[in-house]
Amino acid sequence: MGFLDFLLKRQPKPRKLAREDIERLLADNRATGVPLELKGVDLSGADLSGLTLDGIVLSEANVEGVNFTDCRLRGARVRRANARGCTFTRADLTGSDWSQSDLSGSLLEETRFRNVTMFGTKLIDVTWRGVIFEGRNTLSAVQMPGAYLPGANLAHTDFVDVNLAGANLEGANLEGAILTGANLEGANLRGANLEGAQLGANLTGADLTGARLANAVMRYADLRGAVLEDADLSGADLEGANLEGALLPKGFVPPS
Repeated sequence: MGFLDFLLKRQPKPRKLAREDIERLLADNRATGVPLELKGVDLSGADLSGLTLDGIVLSEANVEGVNFTDCRLRGARVRRANARGCTFTRADLTGSDWSQSDLSGSLLEETRFRNVTMFGTKLIDVTWRGVIFEGRNTLSAVQMPGAYLPGANLAHTDFVDVNLAGANLEGANLEGAILTGANLEGANLRGANLEGAQLGANLTGADLTGARLANAVMRYADLRGAVLEDADLSGADLEGANLEGALLPKGFVPPS
């Protein structure tokens, strides 16, 4: 046995908890009002539907496959957790922090997404269905290529360095969104509202037909091969942008 194997063998296994354990702990904490701190526990596969879990700490926990349907998770801290394949139908995630967690393959249906922080979170193959986006959400450096979010209200969202390559954002409201350094290669942004957005991003091959880009800051954006026909570029800042092969609105004169 090598030294690393010896160390791994000595590490205690995460404490396995089920719904009844959480209900008991919630009851014990009710008198004090102190949120549950369950860092590193194993709740994989548990049915926690309908529970009020405001302020709960589940950082570094294994919550893979947990059913959070109708849960209240306001102010929850679930950082660096394995949250793959979870169900968040009608869950309230207001003010929660899921930074550096993996939510790949999860279902977010009619989920309340208000002032949520997801820095470096994996959201690959997540199903977004009727999600209620409110407030100012932070999704910086998030991995969500191919996300299907047509018509979503994503105004003022922090998308710095996000990977949205191939995403469907047709008709989405991205007014004032911060997309600096974002990867939007091949994204569908037809008819999207990007007024005042920070768009110093990779937009190669993106479809921005009919998009509203008034006063957008697109300095040094990569727009090679992008489609901008019928887009509103009034007041947009395109200094240093690469427009090679881009289809521009009729009569639009690019900056020299």
